[in-house]
Amino acid sequence: MNLLILLSAVILGIIAVTEIMLIFFSLPRGNTPAYLAILPVFSEDSEFDERLDHIAQKGCGRRNIILVNYTANPHQIELCSRFVHNNPDAVFIKHEEIENFFAKTFAISPKM
Repeated sequence: MNLLILLSAVILGIIAVTEIMLIFFSLPRGNTPAYLAILPVFSEDSEFDERLDHIAQKGCGRRNIILVNYTANPHQIELCSRFVHNNPDAVFIKHEEIENFFAKTFAISPKM
């Protein structure tokens, strides 16, 4: 009985070590596709501060944060401006500019 428990513990330990190694070896590399986070900004969004903070904290592997201004109020504009100033991978654009932004980012030729 003790041998069975010991064998189970060893197998579980090997599985745990393998999972930990896979987590560290599967981090995003430089040649991985771009990972974008897009956050629309509406003046009615009472939880915008928390959403922006959440995106800032969940930054593993991301390449760009795109903040899209639809109807931002002055407080949100100030937050976004500070966020873009502190994060060089972030941009704050108007919703009319999003098509041109993606066309430049992904080298898509504009429609005629």
